[in-house]
Amino acid sequence: MNYEIHNQYPLTLLLLNDWSFITATGIDVVQYLQGKLTADITKLTRQQHILTAHCDANGKILSIIRLFYYKKGFAYILRTSVAAKQLYELTKYAVFSQITIREQHDITLLGVIGQEACNKLSNYFSQLPDLENPIIHLKKTTLLYFNLPYERFLIITDSNTALTLKKDFPKHGNSQQWLSFDIASGFANIDIENSQKFIPQAVNLQALKSSISFKKGCYSGQEIIARVKYRGLNKRSMFWLTGISNIIPKIGSPIEWKIGNNCWRSIGTILAAVKLTNNFISVQVIMNHDMSIKSTFRIPGVETSNLTIQPLPYDVIS
Repeated sequence: MNYEIHNQYPLTLLLLNDWSFITATGIDVVQYLQGKLTADITKLTRQQHILTAHCDANGKILSIIRLFYYKKGFAYILRTSVAAKQLYELTKYAVFSQITIREQHDITLLGVIGQEACNKLSNYFSQLPDLENPIIHLKKTTLLYFNLPYERFLIITDSNTALTLKKDFPKHGNSQQWLSFDIASGFANIDIENSQKFIPQAVNLQALKSSISFKKGCYSGQEIIARVKYRGLNKRSMFWLTGISNIIPKIGSPIEWKIGNNCWRSIGTILAAVKLTNNFISVQVIMNHDMSIKSTFRIPGVETSNLTIQPLPYDVIS
């Protein structure tokens, strides 16, 4: 499946029910988040949205979040399965700071993909984000722009606006489609099954602009994350596999790697997997970083499955 030719995709509105929306406000919010996240919050601009990690004291990722300025503070989007755990860990010491962090259940998250997406959205919104200005805040709606794996939009809005869009869009999709685009973009997905298992470098976070700072002061897990970088200790990377399988592998399960004629070895950990059309599946998996791009894989127990490595849109440096 060619993710680069986006005009082959029909205009579709996606209901992003597998993601949650959390806000953080208060006079101590910058200082507090600076001590919790891998990104340098002091360098984040109001024209950015970034992928960053919230780690535990051992440098293991609790969750991957999409962070940006929002109204009088910040907001972030993360996988719903890990939202309660992440919120608990993030607010554990918030009692000592003037900060309020809470999930916003009255907000609807939508995705828009496909041909004529800009033209369609311009009927509803006076401004749209683009590559130069990837986030736009309007009265009741915030729009995020993504250029990977092709042009798409994430809409954060109220229930009435969401209802209007749902009624007017001819085709609807779901979170799985958006997830498949994140996989192709090389954006790591950490669900509850894989929380606190991997360091940020294992999910290629260092390859994304502004996602990890190795120069800012202390934050949760910083000492271990920095040690891994400067001593070259990371041996894992995140890969994108595609192929044919009539079964979707489970999150957190291994993949099988072909090492000879009818000889397979169980390796790696699956972060995400999506089944699209005609038994075509897209899989995000962590494996040894020196894995050959010519390798062949299969889903454990599914002898008819066949998967290969696809190129990610960035270079990975451990």
